[in-house]
Amino acid sequence: MGDTQPTSPVSEERMANRARFELELEFVQALANPYYLHSLAQQGILNQPAFIHYLEYLLYWKEKDYARFIL
Repeated sequence: MGDTQPTSPVSEERMANRARFELELEFVQALANPYYLHSLAQQGILNQPAFIHYLEYLLYWKEKDYARFIL
């Protein structure tokens, strides 16, 4: 018998939110790496409108409640 319990929609949403938080945090931290930025620039990714919009979305990490997680 497995130890897995049925998950409620609320707990599934919380797990999805946590995964998104961790993924975005890791990406924001990666942006501090000059080698990674150089690689993105060489590939032309930094000039792509979709990437620029994503960076604009990530500006919420400047808020105190989120910035405290950035290492």
